[in-house]
Amino acid sequence: MMLDLFSVTVMTAIVAFVATAIFVIETLRRRDAGAGRLWAVAYLCGTVTTFAYISWAAGIGEEVAIAIGNAAFAMTPAFMWLGNRRFNDRPIVWQSVVAGVLAVTTFLAAVIRVPIEGEWGGWAVMAAHIVFFFLAGGWEAMRRPMGRMGNARLLTGVLFAAAVYYAARLGAFVIDGPEGTFFRTWFGSISANIATIVLTMVAVVVTSILRASKSVTQRYEWISENGVAADGILLRRTYRDALAAMAERAGWRRELVSVIIVHVDGLDEMAAAFGSDAADELAAQWRRSVRRHAPASAFVGEDGDSTLAVCGVASTAADARRQGAAIYRGCIDDLAGNPTGLLPVVGIGIGLTETVGYDTDLLMESARGAAVRASRSLEASVLFGGLDEARSHLT
Repeated sequence: MMLDLFSVTVMTAIVAFVATAIFVIETLRRRDAGAGRLWAVAYLCGTVTTFAYISWAAGIGEEVAIAIGNAAFAMTPAFMWLGNRRFNDRPIVWQSVVAGVLAVTTFLAAVIRVPIEGEWGGWAVMAAHIVFFFLAGGWEAMRRPMGRMGNARLLTGVLFAAAVYYAARLGAFVIDGPEGTFFRTWFGSISANIATIVLTMVAVVVTSILRASKSVTQRYEWISENGVAADGILLRRTYRDALAAMAERAGWRRELVSVIIVHVDGLDEMAAAFGSDAADELAAQWRRSVRRHAPASAFVGEDGDSTLAVCGVASTAADARRQGAAIYRGCIDDLAGNPTGLLPVVGIGIGLTETVGYDTDLLMESARGAAVRASRSLEASVLFGGLDEARSHLT
């Protein structure tokens, strides 16, 4: 079966449009203002590229249509690169300036050279910029924390494969010329459109998975390399080991150990109503607040999607309650000044070894139950867990 250029171009346009529509709709639904928005712009640029070239093929726009298509094509990997940097929480100001300057250069090269050289005028400039952006995007996808994720490695492969393809295509263009047999056979418009379809489909799937992975409930663990998240809070497995060691040593001396659970309600609802970025900002602020206001000698760790745990030695039950109240007041004060203007419900639960013993599972369960009750109570924000949780666990 022989493929003609028009059919392949239409096929590419359909794939680009459908992939872009799905990704953009999901971006709007999630109210994503981070890496997902930049990736969505990249796919939109790809769609603009396709329709610009179709307009030129239909005799509309002449060199301006080609120039718009070339510039939009160059901006596609550029926004992928910027999205990768935003995903890694790195600045994008100067990188955005570089992308804008190279896009303008690509546009002007086509406007100037197309009337002289024909439809391939300015293409070499665009291809060089595309190779640069693909390489930069692939390199950024390799950097941590993004590089620790398996799906990011697949995106790295896609971006580097695209860079290699367009570098080879640029070399063939310079050596053989756009009318050369080798170039037209292996790197002509039909093969380029097929490569674009494959790369687009893979990239959309991978970026969708990556965006879903960086959520308020998962964003901290994949940043960690040593059992401690980037914001200084122990991951769940690390915290449980620290609590077990502390309870064992305290049991030898019959010292009082307290587990303070800080539970927040409403983050999922806020993410659905105001977007994932607002919920992420609240979660980050809440985590910083708990760590800041916890006793300096205590361990602060994760205990689920919306709970943090603080374990330490207390002199008395009143001392443990004072520690919990200090954490509660600190969280409320810090969250009240959050720029989002949103305030989740915070509940504090305390489990004590003098009540449930030195079994870490009972300590955690009693504190969790008390924290949930406190978050739903109108009378008290700090509650103790007691024998009820222990009995329910035993039965």
